[in-house]
Amino acid sequence: MSSKSYQYVNRQRYRLTPEGTVDVRLSEDIVISEEPLNIVLHWTCQKTGEVLEKPLMVTMRTPGEDALLVTGLLLSHAVIERIEQIQSIETIEHNQCDVFLAENVTVDWKTLTRHFISHSGCGICGTSNVKKLAHTFNIAMDETQHWLPLSTLLTFSSQLRDQQSLFTVTGGVHSAGIFTLEACLSSKEDVGRHNAVDKVVGDLLTRGKLSAQSVLMLSGRISFELMQKAVAAKIPVVVAIGAPSSLAIAVAKQFNITLIGFVGEDACNVYHGDFRLKKQ
Repeated sequence: MSSKSYQYVNRQRYRLTPEGTVDVRLSEDIVISEEPLNIVLHWTCQKTGEVLEKPLMVTMRTPGEDALLVTGLLLSHAVIERIEQIQSIETIEHNQCDVFLAENVTVDWKTLTRHFISHSGCGICGTSNVKKLAHTFNIAMDETQHWLPLSTLLTFSSQLRDQQSLFTVTGGVHSAGIFTLEACLSSKEDVGRHNAVDKVVGDLLTRGKLSAQSVLMLSGRISFELMQKAVAAKIPVVVAIGAPSSLAIAVAKQFNITLIGFVGEDACNVYHGDFRLKKQ
């Protein structure tokens, strides 16, 4: 846990006493850091050989592990398919990542920027976006049956909570983890739930550890954009302590992803893909 991920601030603590008076005390609190990250893309024009450079987007995030965040984000938006397509990521300037793509990577800037704009908010998507997702990611998920014991699945939420050091300190972050039957491969925290997923996917993509039989565990609800990230990373099971949206369920059905919400110590809701669960 990096000290730049949180800040110390002064606060006033108000408490109603049994006598009906108000007790006010000044104390110090720890809050999660939230800062903008400017992502600048550098790529080679296939026609002229010229190296081009343009700002791609600005996202709000918790500082730390920015290169992993950017790697996962580029995968989820189909800018890259493999880690080898990123030549390097530089974080020399404060709150900026310069991404240098490999020379053989083709970038259609107009299509790319339209794609990012259309997915920049949580509410700008519909049924047409599910169809576009199927066109963008023409992939097949692993469809092995009965490999995930329910008893194992139900332990992932507590395992993820045990690794939420920033949440323990601040109470103000989301968390994401990717599990196999044997271990938690990676877990990350961020003020943005989509950033937490980008960081954890970027981590495993960088280390070559993404598995065809893995589980993405989320600390909140499941939205369309989080399902998009699971699709790009070919993760066949998505689980959360919260609820899925209608579009999240639509994506699960489109790509045959096992989608599970409201996971607790001894129960969960399965919205699609129960064939992967081992019930005994």
